[in-house]
Amino acid sequence: MINGTVKIMRDYIIESENSTDHWPFFKTSGHNVLDLGCGRWYTDKKEELSPFYFGRDANLVVGVDYNAQDIEYYTQETEGDPKYVFKAMNLINAEQFKELINTYNITALKCDIEGDEVHMLKLTKQDLINISEIAIEYHSEDLRDKFIAKLEEWGFSINTFANFARTPISLGVLFCSK
Repeated sequence: MINGTVKIMRDYIIESENSTDHWPFFKTSGHNVLDLGCGRWYTDKKEELSPFYFGRDANLVVGVDYNAQDIEYYTQETEGDPKYVFKAMNLINAEQFKELINTYNITALKCDIEGDEVHMLKLTKQDLINISEIAIEYHSEDLRDKFIAKLEEWGFSINTFANFARTPISLGVLFCSK
């Protein structure tokens, strides 16, 4: 329970940046996944990088990151595979989120963009009408609380509340479903 309002189904501790540890409760099977913040963070194993981890059972993975070198790496690694699309973008407004969601018929959204997830708060329930799974990494307690309120408005339930081992409680991930 956070702020006395939202029932959390389970708590979880994230031990590493490996996707099997970081994103285990994000359901991607049969989905068109928008992987916001797909950069290659602290792992050398290709299968642990989020686009490849989600691509195991997703229909489509659209990876977005501000790091053009990481996007070039992914583009080369998936050349000719229609399951993957990569874009180098700095996400600075809600319109960019809406465009990506609509262009690629997104049904599952993962957001790990180091504080810029704040722009998602301007999205409406209608903007997310086709999305049934969301995983949002937050970077402050204030932002966490704003997302908890917004997720309820959007019609999502929080399934798992995850915190990072050895970091302040102000860093974590909310795993949510409709």
